[in-house]
Amino acid sequence: MPSNRSCFPYCESLRHASHKLAGPPWAREVKRFTKFSPKSTLAPHARRASESLHLYRRGIRLMSIRTQNSFPLLALLAAILATAPSAPAQSSFDLRSPDNRIEIRIRTVPAVRYDVLLKGRALLQDCTLSLDVDHKILGVDSKVRSSKKRSYDQTVEPAVHQKFARIHENYNEVRLEMEGGYAVVFRSYNEGAAYRFETSLPQQQVKIYREEVRFNFPGDATVFYPQEDSMFSHNERRYVPQRLKEIDPAFIATMPAVVDAGEGAKLAIGESDVEDYPGMWLHGTNGPALVGTFPHYPLKEKLERDRDLRVVEAADYIAVTSGTRTFPWRLTGIVEKDADLLTNQLVWLKSRVGLV
Repeated sequence: MPSNRSCFPYCESLRHASHKLAGPPWAREVKRFTKFSPKSTLAPHARRASESLHLYRRGIRLMSIRTQNSFPLLALLAAILATAPSAPAQSSFDLRSPDNRIEIRIRTVPAVRYDVLLKGRALLQDCTLSLDVDHKILGVDSKVRSSKKRSYDQTVEPAVHQKFARIHENYNEVRLEMEGGYAVVFRSYNEGAAYRFETSLPQQQVKIYREEVRFNFPGDATVFYPQEDSMFSHNERRYVPQRLKEIDPAFIATMPAVVDAGEGAKLAIGESDVEDYPGMWLHGTNGPALVGTFPHYPLKEKLERDRDLRVVEAADYIAVTSGTRTFPWRLTGIVEKDADLLTNQLVWLKSRVGLV
């Protein structure tokens, strides 16, 4: 009588195949059935097991073929998802004063711009700002990485009394973190509006070649303009009322300059927290705008008389300063009665002796 091995030659190859092909436990147990003769009661089970293993192996091959055929489709789908446009980042922001009277509308595309409104009426519109740091322009082609709003409400007691022994500081703020290692911070007060640049650059020291500060008005307003003959001045000038369109770009002025915005509203243009940086002056545009201008960094100076130190040679940049710092505040005090100009504490609050 032939042996089980000779009666079932296909089982030997089946047993080797079961070792080579990973499968479920029942597939690896097929070899157990090969020990029985065809007359054994377990022979039908062996045949069914071998048939099942054959179907299993065929299924694996079909799955492999289908996977190979579907791979180009999956690759195409992945490419489409990778190139699909992402949701656009927020590019406009709205900030209101605590009493809701003053509103700042900010846009960051294609450059940082803002409007200032009083009770819904535009006082400033489409004002622009930028900072040239080592010939890299901050504020233009800007991309907002994140934005954060906060509110602040505190009473300050100055060590040296001002017009008041206690000064109330209350504002809403939005901080726009930009790509490129800088931020622009806007604050809206009941007394006005302010903004400044803040940098966190890798360079220990940088050169500032230019700062753009532009105040655009809706129309040809009257401005009380302390016009100067040059930047070599003791800053003791008369505030002469002029129309904005009458002020030539060559006519510079110290600050503050006070603009009559109509309907009783006045804007006092100023700055605060000026340290390791030149003071800002203004010049006209022969149009409804005033623009900031700055003295250039002195390379050589000459002392004339006891207090007059004249710059005789200047660089093509305006400042040499730290790469990580806060820059001066650019601000507009806003009042609806002239008398309130005397009690507006915005400049003091934004200085380093106040709260930053």
